Amino acid sequence: MAYTALRIHPAIGIARVGNSEEYYLGPESMAGMELPGKTCTGGLPIRPGTEDTTIVSTELRDGSGKLKRQAARFRIFQYAFDEAAGLETYPLGKRGTPLEVAIGSTVDGKLVKDIVWTVHLANKKANSWVGGDGVAPFEHGRAPLVRNQDFIGQNTPDDPQRLKLLVIDAGPRAVLASHQAVVQFDAATEPSCADTDSGAVCALPAYPVSFPRGGTPGADGHGPGAIIASLGAITTEKNGRLLVLGGYGKACGFDAQGNYSASAALGDNVNNDRWFDDVADGPVTASLVFADGSSRAVEGSAWVISSDPSYAPQTASVVTLWDDLYCTWLEKMALRPAIYAQGSYQAGYRCHFGSEVQPVLRAASLQKWTTSLPPRAIKEHDRLGKMAVDGLRGYRIMNFIRDPDQPELATAIPQMPLSLGDAGSGLLSLTRAQYFFMKQWSQDRYAPAGSDVPLGAGEALDRTVLFNCLGGRYSPGIEMGFIVRDPGLYQQAWQRHDSGGPFRINRERLDYRKAVKDRPFLAGGYTPLRAGAVQPGDLSKFMALPWHTDYNSCATHLPETPPERQLLNNQAAIDAATATPGNGINTLLYSSWPAQRPVAVYTYDDVVASGTALPTPRFSVRGKGTRADGLPSTTPPDAGIDRPAMQVGRYQDRAQFLLNWPRIGVVVQSTAIPQAQGNKNICHDYYLEVESLFDSDESNLVEYWRNTAIDKVYRPKPKP
Repeated sequence: MAYTALRIHPAIGIARVGNSEEYYLGPESMAGMELPGKTCTGGLPIRPGTEDTTIVSTELRDGSGKLKRQAARFRIFQYAFDEAAGLETYPLGKRGTPLEVAIGSTVDGKLVKDIVWTVHLANKKANSWVGGDGVAPFEHGRAPLVRNQDFIGQNTPDDPQRLKLLVIDAGPRAVLASHQAVVQFDAATEPSCADTDSGAVCALPAYPVSFPRGGTPGADGHGPGAIIASLGAITTEKNGRLLVLGGYGKACGFDAQGNYSASAALGDNVNNDRWFDDVADGPVTASLVFADGSSRAVEGSAWVISSDPSYAPQTASVVTLWDDLYCTWLEKMALRPAIYAQGSYQAGYRCHFGSEVQPVLRAASLQKWTTSLPPRAIKEHDRLGKMAVDGLRGYRIMNFIRDPDQPELATAIPQMPLSLGDAGSGLLSLTRAQYFFMKQWSQDRYAPAGSDVPLGAGEALDRTVLFNCLGGRYSPGIEMGFIVRDPGLYQQAWQRHDSGGPFRINRERLDYRKAVKDRPFLAGGYTPLRAGAVQPGDLSKFMALPWHTDYNSCATHLPETPPERQLLNNQAAIDAATATPGNGINTLLYSSWPAQRPVAVYTYDDVVASGTALPTPRFSVRGKGTRADGLPSTTPPDAGIDRPAMQVGRYQDRAQFLLNWPRIGVVVQSTAIPQAQGNKNICHDYYLEVESLFDSDESNLVEYWRNTAIDKVYRPKPKP
């Protein structure tokens, strides 16, 4: 018996904030990967109104210089299944025949007249738990403290007073695709949803919309005094696809009664009480309206997350959000038994270089454009990026890769990745799945080129969108945190054809007819490692509050735990390390998120001025307020470490980042920089910073790695 399944892709989409009303579409190609017939590698955003035309660097900002927002694009696919073929597998390959559903398509003999999309965005950060320490605080039935401990009400996420005053809930918004209207997630726009029977858009006048209370927006609406009045917007393309736009990158403080306050302090990088920001997340659902007057709900729903801007869209992390999700599904959700079954990876599996190995090598090679490496290290990274499937002869690559099951294993060889790990892990490791694929390749256990089962169009979107996001280091992360590794976050019965397929969030089916004007509609929601459905706001609530302080801080740091011995948290330990080299105390500084949070960049202007040689890189975050050379070089013995070399490349006053994040430049390939065309001194594979609003003479230049906590800070020479 045949069955037609309907699914929205990507399963998890990513929108991004910007301070402009204008937007571009999120990238639908894998960052840094070669694209057949293209001069640019993958990861570039897409020009609105086009299928896949990528933007150039001059389209990152609007005419007034404001940073554009990123829209997440969703589309519907239909899959024709034969029920007699049994349970679903991944990838579908020839078993499924995906066809995109647009206005004018036919589904089971019915003409699609329209599509009704519904999205619900919320932000629960202020009513969530203290974050940054990963999943451990939730183990064994425990939970960490909630944020805003001294706020009115009981200190639980389900307290009615906290839900009313600490949750930003814009409510749902529904839009008819044929109208192509822009519908705002703000306090002035009435909530709405799709009628389950007719597919019509229904108003929800009783829905309790909740935004920060009081205050008046400043002249530009940004900075510590900004007022949050929107979480973004939705609109559609002519063919019926949905676009979800992120917010405006705002953050604001509040007082003990939940009213706007301009005097709230920013005393922490991750957990700041009495603060809101305007990132959000929530479910994406759809219904098809047919020409005969009937309708059908799309069973494969999706989710959208709005997050930080992408300042290096073509540079992938060595461990991506996709890698963590994929590893979780392999090990916990029986996604591909040929790779992982019965508690172990299968030694007989032959990996596929193009899809399972090369992305790791390419990502590693491109880190040189966003962190500071000396010329010799750059050559080695180049070698990784150019390796072919048979390029390992005589190169013992596994000696240089940290084992995720033995991260503390001592070795005389510096091991990769050379960046920080998350809670409980000093330095970053590949996922177990990545490590397995690399090991199989190193032992010549790989399949012939082109033999991998290809992903369908929808499956490819699922992978690509998350591949372009941060993984590995969730302290707490950028787009999504450690919860990506929790199998309880997802729908379990994914192998049924009517379930929506893999990677779907286990969303709560909300009945908006039960909304009451003066009573919070959303509850505390999802708790990691517990059974329970997921509500709007539940994915982003584990992230930093506000996101700005975390991004600002994540330049370079000391490892917090082994495998390298932790530097004791006082000045005496630093002095001992200085006096006695080789004593086992680690003073090396490592990058946190070099791909998503560029630390050191080569600016286009510097490269032009230098001629053929690459110049000394600059800090991505630079200018007045970021120089650490005015800080004291010593601290009391009982104080935390605070040396100037550890603080460069970020604002010393956290509040300054709230004003200046839109000034940061973006790192893109030279082939996407119009002014670079025709310049023979700029190679096509240079990835350079453009569109920065920082003055070039404001920057401290960057020290090449290996640099330490006890290094002197570079001081720019005074102008003549």
